Amino acid sequence: MKRLALALAASASVLFGCGADPEAVGQREAALYYATPSGPEDDAVLKLRAVKNDGGMLWCTTTLIAPNLALTAMHCVATVSGNADCTASGELPAGSIDGVFGAPFEPSNITFHVGAGEDEPVAALGEKIFTTGAANFCKDDLAIVALDRELTDVPIAAVRLGVGNQRGEGIRLVGFGGTEDGSTGARKTRDDLKIQLLGASEYADSKDPIPPNTFATIGVSVCAGDSGGPVFTTKNAVTGVVSHGSSCTSTTARRIFTQVAPYEDVLLRPAFEYAGHDPIVEASDPSAGGQAGEGGAPSDVAEGGSTGDAAGNGSAMSGASGRGTLRSPPGKGGCACSSTATGERTGISGAFALAWALGVTLGLRRRARR
Repeated sequence: MKRLALALAASASVLFGCGADPEAVGQREAALYYATPSGPEDDAVLKLRAVKNDGGMLWCTTTLIAPNLALTAMHCVATVSGNADCTASGELPAGSIDGVFGAPFEPSNITFHVGAGEDEPVAALGEKIFTTGAANFCKDDLAIVALDRELTDVPIAAVRLGVGNQRGEGIRLVGFGGTEDGSTGARKTRDDLKIQLLGASEYADSKDPIPPNTFATIGVSVCAGDSGGPVFTTKNAVTGVVSHGSSCTSTTARRIFTQVAPYEDVLLRPAFEYAGHDPIVEASDPSAGGQAGEGGAPSDVAEGGSTGDAAGNGSAMSGASGRGTLRSPPGKGGCACSSTATGERTGISGAFALAWALGVTLGLRRRARR
């Protein structure tokens, strides 16, 4: 327990590096606040333990998106120097030497633990790390780790691809670590949050003052140990991961989450090709009259962090991406179980490759229309 608390404290300097305020000091051993226990339906959400290149240790949260692929934050699997503030556009201040990404960790020094408990056994090791190539932790904070084996009979989470997010959209968080009562290490979930700020992306021409390809909530929610954890849509598909924020207890602090869909080509495609699997894509919704993130309502976020009603509040504007294999997640948790085990890297299927190409074409047409 003590070792876990120390690891969470070490990783907090990254999770709360951007916009950190003085009250964050002494609050860095806690994680998902005001949450409830996460059940077996969330077993696709794993605990990630990493031995860093300098010999230190950190804990994060990660999500199984294929039997042998885990989605997380880049700062959970790569060296990052010190702590730094970030600009609204997702850059480091001029001359900053902190917050810069270095080399990824040795993949075999990353372990994955299945289950909701504090001390679950090692289920797999890392084999290869895929990143966005981000220069600093302020933006593009996303990575995928290929595992050294396939995890059988473990749920696989669906992902949102080809569709953006929307202000007012309801989301659910899952993460490991401490809580407001000081307990640590167990998996928790919280489903009463909504997206309040939306970063600019290929899906939304937003002017909100947060980094591109991100969205944010305001107020108490995530903290150290939740880094890399999934943000689920109301259809239980992963649409983002926990990246950074400020004090665990601040009611006005922004919590920044990196979107998944904008990184389909640069990150997800090569990882799935390597793994030899197709993604489970969020099911389409015929009643959703358009893509999430397009024509989103104003955020109505007051200076103090309070929010008003926005059009589309709580709706999950999801749609088929036209990429990957469209399989609806069966029931709560948004997961399908893996029942096969193979260490072979057979490459991506012809159908999947075709689907990727179609997605790229559709994306180009969408951009051309703009």
